[in-house]
Amino acid sequence: MIAWSGRSFLWISAAVEIGLGIVAAVMLQRLDRDSTFPFYLFLYLAMSLPWLAGSYIAVREKSSRASDTALVLGVAAILRAFFLLTDPVLSDDVFRYVWDGRVQHAGINPYLYAPDDPNLAPLRDELPEIYADINNKDIPTIYPPLMQLLFYAATSVSSSLLWMKAFFTLFDFALIFALARLLTARGLSPLRALVYAWSPLPLVEIAGSGHNDVAAVFFLVTALWAFEKRRESGSMVLATASGLAKLGGFALLPFFARFLKPRTFWAVPLATALVVLPYASAGGLAFRGLREYALRWRGNDSLFHVFFFLTGSLSDAKLVVAALLAALTLVLFWRRTPPLRASFWLLGAILLVAPTVHPWYLLWIAPLLAVFPHPAWLFLQASVALSYHASYLATAGEPWQEAPWIKLLEYGPFFALLGLDLLKWALHGSRTAPENPESGRER
Repeated sequence: MIAWSGRSFLWISAAVEIGLGIVAAVMLQRLDRDSTFPFYLFLYLAMSLPWLAGSYIAVREKSSRASDTALVLGVAAILRAFFLLTDPVLSDDVFRYVWDGRVQHAGINPYLYAPDDPNLAPLRDELPEIYADINNKDIPTIYPPLMQLLFYAATSVSSSLLWMKAFFTLFDFALIFALARLLTARGLSPLRALVYAWSPLPLVEIAGSGHNDVAAVFFLVTALWAFEKRRESGSMVLATASGLAKLGGFALLPFFARFLKPRTFWAVPLATALVVLPYASAGGLAFRGLREYALRWRGNDSLFHVFFFLTGSLSDAKLVVAALLAALTLVLFWRRTPPLRASFWLLGAILLVAPTVHPWYLLWIAPLLAVFPHPAWLFLQASVALSYHASYLATAGEPWQEAPWIKLLEYGPFFALLGLDLLKWALHGSRTAPENPESGRER
């Protein structure tokens, strides 16, 4: 009789996910727009099953064997390689990354002009295929200075979409290594990095679509690792880098600062000045894109939908969101919540109350689930694929159309699981919470 061990099931999960991943990558490459979403959704959800099974085993295992870590990294590399070869059929953001990089190589500050500005006409003639697929051509770039430097660095090598996707996939792979180090510093098995490494979310959104959030998340995870290793200055520099790559990272800086000596604070203004200086000539124009994003964007929201319904006003609903997030930040700060746990709580709250929750926004919380494997958030990483229905149902060039019943399928089980988790925590206290504080740095 065969004795099945956890590692046996881990290998089976790996084989199944690789097989499904290859099929998904091939199918996405061959399908047109009208058939992409149904096939993508089916294959994404199918890939979620071996990932969830593998994650369950990884969280339960106490292994730190090199062979297990090699399995996690090997499967992650194979899956990412296949998705790199697909076209970004689910998102066109990567076209803007290449455009911003090429604008800089032309000696132009990317914050000064929108892609359709007459001043950029020569560049449009040079890159017609890139320009044609840029979304919101009338809006200047929204990406912060450090991300602009990354665009410049990437396009110094090549202006191809494949290379831009590969560039951010390298950050993704580096993130897996940093996550394994963070887990080890916390006294947890590095095998848990599987929870992120095998998730369909980064496969599709980074290797497949090339989303740049992974760079900011990489800096955040390395900042958390540096904090656990008591490298104060390093953690502040890396946390600042996360904010300079994506502004949301700045929301987490107070939790690092709460525990650090005043002499380490120099890292924030110095790092900021060094990165912002090359783009300072834009002045207040640098915020035009962000203002447009804040005013115009809304989609796949959950609790924000409730706030908007109760207030009847987008601006009032956003004020409610700002007040709630400020209150949560103050509570976590006052309670001296360590950065790792505080990041998990605040990032989760932001995703719940934000007016826009694109699937790739979940990349911010995805690595932290290796430490805090809450079932609700693991489920949402799978169900968020449903949100792409809005672009599938819309007529090309028209606003996205959200179906309420599909959003209910996406968020309903998530909130049910989240409610059960919070009830369990309230009844039994933190002893039963997944964020077990028995290991790692607590101050």
